[in-house]
Amino acid sequence: MAVSIRRRSFLSGVGGALALAAVPGAGFARTAFGPAPGVIKLNANENPYGPSPKALEAIAEAATRGAYYPGPTVRRLREMVAEHNELTPEHVVLTSGSIEALFAVGAAYSRHGRIVAPALTFDPHLRVVERTGGEVIRIPLTTNMDTDLAAMERAVDNTVSMVYVCNPNNPTGEEIDAAALRAFCNRLTPTVTVMVDEAYNELTDDPVASSMVDLVRRGDNVIITRTFSKLHGIAGLRVGYALAPPHLAEVVARHAMTQPNLLGAAAAIASIDDEAFLNYSKRKIREGRELVSDVFRRHEVPYVQSRANFVYGNIGRDAEAFRARMQERNVYIRGIYAPYTTWSRVSMGRMEDLEVFARVFSEVYGA
Repeated sequence: MAVSIRRRSFLSGVGGALALAAVPGAGFARTAFGPAPGVIKLNANENPYGPSPKALEAIAEAATRGAYYPGPTVRRLREMVAEHNELTPEHVVLTSGSIEALFAVGAAYSRHGRIVAPALTFDPHLRVVERTGGEVIRIPLTTNMDTDLAAMERAVDNTVSMVYVCNPNNPTGEEIDAAALRAFCNRLTPTVTVMVDEAYNELTDDPVASSMVDLVRRGDNVIITRTFSKLHGIAGLRVGYALAPPHLAEVVARHAMTQPNLLGAAAAIASIDDEAFLNYSKRKIREGRELVSDVFRRHEVPYVQSRANFVYGNIGRDAEAFRARMQERNVYIRGIYAPYTTWSRVSMGRMEDLEVFARVFSEVYGA
């Protein structure tokens, strides 16, 4: 998909950037804004197809108003997110990436009890909880690499304040059955809060059916976190949000420390209903997911059926050493997620990058 912005509007959009570049030491190499030329970056679950053309136009326009605080723009985005999810603005907390919402919820609930979570999941916020004196009960995955909801439920007692699940899970890409997760929430939410990280929800086959947002509408003790970093392709602009009943949204807002900036909010507003780009992006991610899965199949590498923008496979050898060998060939993938020392995660890139991955993987794996 070609992106075209007229030279005059682009220059006006970036304002004084050209003047800044003329100042000694003020310029940045292009590599400061992404992978260096020749590097295949498949290690961070980014979407290289974004931002959308509409988002780029909005960024250029918003940059000309960069002298002003983003309050009105952020409020408009909050209204749009609420409308998109059939909620009120009081249900929505916008943050600088969904990680900030996760940090906020972790900080709030770890003061009142322990947190139950899968042993293998997205966990920077859980590690912060532990570093600040909180306790996280980590429940191992099943032998099929599924989130073990039954074991997590058994771990909940009167010392637990919150349960965290990521759906689809990161780094496995496994999608929890919606009916099972909904029943799980129904049983637990009378006594604890369940936080569902839906960062990859939009990449599932049926995002509406797989989401727990209906429980938020009903007023249950459920907090959902989402992001514009994945399908919308604006990870570098840091826009995320939490959806929660107003009494819980207030808790999230009270503990959050940031909100989206002007350019990020403008990009999110432009892309939230950009169905043409979102459909294109989802299609290309699925194509890439199938390519990586096919590479694993050809080499008889067991892998998890992913519903996200990455694939997690058991390469049968030290994943960190394998990552280093791939990196020597300028292909960046993820290494070990403890305790799964032989599993590696490959994120989606452009198809031409994934074709390079396929060739290099075959050569390194077979060496």
